[in-house]
Amino acid sequence: MKKKRGIIELAMRYNQITLLLIFLLVLLGIYGLVKMPKQEFPEFIIRQGVVVGVYPGATSSEVEEQLAKPLERYLFTFKEVKKKKTYSMSRDGLVYVMVELNDDVNNKDEVWSKIKLGLQNFKSQLPAGVLALIANDDFGDTSALLITLESEDKTYRELEKYLETLEDRLRRIESVSNLRRYGVQNEQIGVYLDKDRMTAYGLDSRMLLTTLFTQGFTTSGGTAKGESLDIPLHFSVSYPSEKEIGEQIIYSDNKGNMIRLKDIARIVREYPEPDSYITNNGKKAIILSMEMREGNNIVEYGRQVDEVLASFQEELPDSVSIRRIADQPKVVNESVTSFIRDLFVSIIIVILVMMILFPFRSAVVAATSIPISIFISIGVMYVTGIPLNTVTLAALIVVLGMIVDNSIIVIDAYLEKLDLGMSRWNAAISSAKDYFGSIFLATLCICIIFFPLLFTMTGQMYDFVEYFPWTITISLMISLVIAMVFIPLFEYAVIKKGLHNRKEKEAKPTFNLLDIVQSVYEKTLKWTFRFPKTTIGIGVLSILLALWMMTRLDQRMMPVADRDQFAVEIYLPQGTPLHRTAEVCDSLYSIMKKDERILSVTSFVGMASPRFQTTYAPNLAGKNYAQFIVNTASPEATVEILDDYTDRYADYFPNAYVKFKQLDYQNVSSPLEIRFSGEDIASLKQAADSMMLALRGIDELEWIHTNYEEMQPEIRVKLDPIEASRLGITKAMASADMAIRYDGLSVGSVWEGDYALPVHLKADKKEEKQPFNQVEDEYIPTAVPGVSVPLRQVSTVEAGWNEGQIVRRNGVRTISVMAQVKRGYTENSMQKKIEKVVKAEIEPILPAGVSMEYGGAKEADLEIIEPLLRGLLIAVVIIFFFLLFNFKKIGLALAALSSLLLCLFGASLGLWMADTAFSVTCVLGVISLMGIIVRNAIIMFEHAQDLRINHHFTPKDAAFDAGKRRMLPIFLTSATTAVGVVPMIISQSSLWMPMGIVICAGTVFAMILAVTILPVFYWKIFGNK
Repeated sequence: MKKKRGIIELAMRYNQITLLLIFLLVLLGIYGLVKMPKQEFPEFIIRQGVVVGVYPGATSSEVEEQLAKPLERYLFTFKEVKKKKTYSMSRDGLVYVMVELNDDVNNKDEVWSKIKLGLQNFKSQLPAGVLALIANDDFGDTSALLITLESEDKTYRELEKYLETLEDRLRRIESVSNLRRYGVQNEQIGVYLDKDRMTAYGLDSRMLLTTLFTQGFTTSGGTAKGESLDIPLHFSVSYPSEKEIGEQIIYSDNKGNMIRLKDIARIVREYPEPDSYITNNGKKAIILSMEMREGNNIVEYGRQVDEVLASFQEELPDSVSIRRIADQPKVVNESVTSFIRDLFVSIIIVILVMMILFPFRSAVVAATSIPISIFISIGVMYVTGIPLNTVTLAALIVVLGMIVDNSIIVIDAYLEKLDLGMSRWNAAISSAKDYFGSIFLATLCICIIFFPLLFTMTGQMYDFVEYFPWTITISLMISLVIAMVFIPLFEYAVIKKGLHNRKEKEAKPTFNLLDIVQSVYEKTLKWTFRFPKTTIGIGVLSILLALWMMTRLDQRMMPVADRDQFAVEIYLPQGTPLHRTAEVCDSLYSIMKKDERILSVTSFVGMASPRFQTTYAPNLAGKNYAQFIVNTASPEATVEILDDYTDRYADYFPNAYVKFKQLDYQNVSSPLEIRFSGEDIASLKQAADSMMLALRGIDELEWIHTNYEEMQPEIRVKLDPIEASRLGITKAMASADMAIRYDGLSVGSVWEGDYALPVHLKADKKEEKQPFNQVEDEYIPTAVPGVSVPLRQVSTVEAGWNEGQIVRRNGVRTISVMAQVKRGYTENSMQKKIEKVVKAEIEPILPAGVSMEYGGAKEADLEIIEPLLRGLLIAVVIIFFFLLFNFKKIGLALAALSSLLLCLFGASLGLWMADTAFSVTCVLGVISLMGIIVRNAIIMFEHAQDLRINHHFTPKDAAFDAGKRRMLPIFLTSATTAVGVVPMIISQSSLWMPMGIVICAGTVFAMILAVTILPVFYWKIFGNK
């Protein structure tokens, strides 16, 4: 009967087909590397949105009671809304509800469609004065590019025309999605009423409003019905230009006397006093925010946009220029290119290390498996739609040492079999076949331990780690196939003799590093077996030391970003006029422009920038707020500038706080936040005041404030219902008349093509500033034409105070005390200080009905740590069952499992010595270490078991021989893994360097501890049997 050939033998016999297949798969990987979508990070789903309610004339308390509360109750009926993170801010005439969806919501558009549809019906249940409910789910969309169009001499209208032309060209690019404009100022026609002339002619605002409003409406003129054709009637626009507005007849009598609008008003085309505006390097600017469709290559997107911008710039006048202020394609290109470079450097380093440590021919065979496995892995990723980003590239770097490990084990077995006299053909086949089971089990174990994170992580952190386990699995499984199919074929062709045969034929002894390592190790192993208790004691001590060091480490789950860019936020008291905010901005800009490290400063005065980084949520607009986007010469320059400026200019300007914000992967508005919740505002304020007083005693903190803003002055007008109705004065007419005098009132629009010019009616004030006590002396028109009465005659006018802002979180009034940490101090250490202060000073005096919780970085970190720990625990359980399945003995499985603790010492020592905070990528590093260590334990314990059971060695001899025989493969794997991540450490990436440190230091120390302690541990387990 013909012997059945296995896959390994078939691959060797039909070697040309095998090599052709491998060559084609490597080509696919190279093609995929060029073509596959590239991103800096995986695409995050931003599960935030904002619902804005407009309620003109209502105080913050009225807005809260009549609008915010019912709106919250309505939003909480949607099961997809995350109540704990949803909060409302009630202000004068406005409510903002910041809505966060649950972490398991993947189709946010569907949820927001439901919310928007429901809001239309819900509005009918609200007070009649609520003008609008607007849901904006685009709040979370991140701009791929922010482009400024700037000029010193062109008007906003001219700039907008250029921008329209540019938008039309950009829309032709297939990958372009949303284009949004920011900072555009529209012209208006101002009608400035002369109060004295109106009084002389006996006219009042009521008559003006009636005439101008009715002329501004466009209504249907009906349809003329004919025999065979219906023809619609259209009335042409009443106001083609400001000239026709001036000619508008306001009053005429039967004698032919007429009063035109121009007789009582000054009519001008103008840009109104803005609520907000943008400048770039001091020049007037408007901004175009560009977004990209999902699934496209952002680097290619940037190249196509570049071509359009370059050709468009040539057509613009010299005084108009285009600048990029946020450039995601550039960031992605630099980070991905840097990571690909690190990957190839790592491959070269691993190959060089193998050349030094391994015999030359063996090293060549093992080294070829690395690029082949990596390129085929990239090809599989391309086919399966896994993008190329820093997370998947980091996974490829991490597995380099593990990839080569499979090949090393097969080559080591091949050399051993050659030394035993086996033919090269049979040795090549059996080297792969004999070790397939244990290699497959160890590889599968490493692959599976990453997957629990996909079940425990939620929200953005799930998006972050989603492809990490898949990339590890693809790479390791491909390396396993290469080790089983390609390595036997290649080692058969290249390696002709075993190690001992080669040594016997060599006349002179040659330097071999592995022999020296083996010799030193055997002496050490003998010492450990002479002093087993001391050896195990050293192991226990290393674990205790590791735990102690871990408690001393700083912790920040998501680090700051390495960018040649940072943001500045400027906060002034609520109610501050825009010109005061602008003065602070101009002063700060004049300081910053002198710094050569700063390339550009884009100022958003009275508004926030669009979201130009995923984790940097835009603030709400307001005249008391401004923001800068500052571009610098390099990431290093960014850190230097922040070190120089942060504390120096924080309180440099009177009544203003300037916050220099390094871009961050942590999505929190304030790093330190203590929340007090309850229904009684007085109790909440009492608790908040006590908290602020206590925090002011901590020198390392600055800008200690609450989110309730300052109390705002108000003038409340209460109409006398009897007197007002007797004179025919309604609340609507009285408020419209006062609006004309103080702010102005829109009464229609003039259209010039597609450009709307609002017509704004306002009093022509001779003196800009008017005392509050003159409000009651203002005259308002009555129902009798030409007769006006002072406001005090029909109402009482009182000055008072009102809450600047009322915040509700999870449906309950909540006041947050927030603080910033001075540069050079860590948030984690300050949080610990605050918790001590709270326990000693705040908790004992907390008013009844007030509850307290921590927000900020602590809350954000806990949301990451808890699912990470659950994922780690599940990974440990999976490893235990793998070990149990492999060894069939609970004691041995537990012994191998306990070896996982050996990875802690190196990891924590590395982070402690590098003064690096423990972050989320460190956990990925620890899981990688767990996989490596359990693999080493399996290799060592399996060898010992085989000797003890099948060859009847004593437990001591079996353990000693297992250490002696399996040390070199463990050493080689550890060495290649440790050096493979060195480029990751050298790159100094705030996100990935900690992981590199954990893997490098952890692997080295875990290897030393494992090969010295595990053999002794095995001996002691079976020593009495």
